[in-house]
Amino acid sequence: MNRIGRRGWMKWFIVTAIILGGCGPPITTRLVTIELEKPPEAEVKNIKTIGVTTFSSPASDVGFKMAADIAKALDSGLLGLGPFAARMVRPPEDFEPTAGSIRKLGQKNQVDAFILGEISKFSVQTSRSTQPMLSAPEFGPSDPAEYEWFGILEEGSIKDTYYYRILPRRDPDTVEVSVTKLVSSLAARMRLVETQNGSTLWEGEITRKSERIRFTAPQAETEAEIERLVISIVNEVVARLKPEEHSVQRLIKAPHFAMNPVAAKWVRRGMQAAAKDDWLQAEELFLKALEEAPDECTVNGNLGVAYEQNGRLLEAVAAYERAYRCRPRDPTYRYYGDDLQSSFAPNLKREDLPTIVLGVGGDGTIYMTGVGRGSHPTGQRFTIYRTEVERSQKGARIEEFKETDLARGRIIKVDEQLSLGQLLLYNPELEVRRGDLVRFEAK
Repeated sequence: MNRIGRRGWMKWFIVTAIILGGCGPPITTRLVTIELEKPPEAEVKNIKTIGVTTFSSPASDVGFKMAADIAKALDSGLLGLGPFAARMVRPPEDFEPTAGSIRKLGQKNQVDAFILGEISKFSVQTSRSTQPMLSAPEFGPSDPAEYEWFGILEEGSIKDTYYYRILPRRDPDTVEVSVTKLVSSLAARMRLVETQNGSTLWEGEITRKSERIRFTAPQAETEAEIERLVISIVNEVVARLKPEEHSVQRLIKAPHFAMNPVAAKWVRRGMQAAAKDDWLQAEELFLKALEEAPDECTVNGNLGVAYEQNGRLLEAVAAYERAYRCRPRDPTYRYYGDDLQSSFAPNLKREDLPTIVLGVGGDGTIYMTGVGRGSHPTGQRFTIYRTEVERSQKGARIEEFKETDLARGRIIKVDEQLSLGQLLLYNPELEVRRGDLVRFEAK
């Protein structure tokens, strides 16, 4: 009996070791430090009240709005939660920023310091051009001989659903598509001046640039684009005057015991790639894990870290949000997402977090993260796009943001965990890949 018992315990130990070891050597969690630029702190210890004067600008409404937004963002409000009481101040038309005039204006408005500024660069350029793209025939009433039936077996995590649909036999046609390019830039030069002696506590110029390439649109969203840049600059001013630590650590987490074994294998390999700082490979491996376990907190969280390391910040925010929804009681990924948005939010704010492409079939089928039944009906059109950022050389602060439309398609099936779409129009020079974003058109 003892021999049998020892053999049984030994067999149990070996099986357990194999399960825990997975397909590779044991790997533990890893802290990843993501260095973000911490703006120089202004000497504002003795400042309690700040007045923001109207900024001069080639477009007067932009200068006024930026100044108003800065005042609103700096103001502690009725609850007194911030270090300043801030408000807009309209100087006289003949106002000159000399020490005497600043002191006089400060005494009149009862403020300790002023933010004086001007819009030094304001540019919005819109251009249209035509570009050859591939257009796939749409499904619809036609000669049955033009179509063929074929089956799709979904992933195991999608309940092994097997179903049929039709596929056009004809190859895509080459068509000329109108493309709109919107390039905008905005720069603000400003300084914080103490009212009593006229000394400058902080000064600098903040620049932002954005580029968007869209398929044919009714009109270019120039006002919305400038609004994004204004918000971006306002947030940096607030960071300068309300300095916060922007050097944070992200935790790459090992798979837990109950995770799908195949997903766990990809997570472990992704962690090994991350340990070697091969973040492109880590992103690819975490995406493979996502296909197997789209609702796993650890998978989405690790993918978010990889996206952030690779500069795909909008995708990182979406991944962190999905991770938090998987396990709302764990505040880790909510903190990651909030921290990332507080650092880069100007260019990342969206009403809805994006759907992400999981894969592209050879027949033009698009596999996307699920969005819930009824959210997007069959037949709804969508656009696949890609974001990129360029950071300053001195730190990680975004200086340029790019967004490029890649393809168009329409929904053919929606599930809680997986959505399927069919490409209808795409640019053969810009291949759609995993991790690209999906923007749905109005229903």
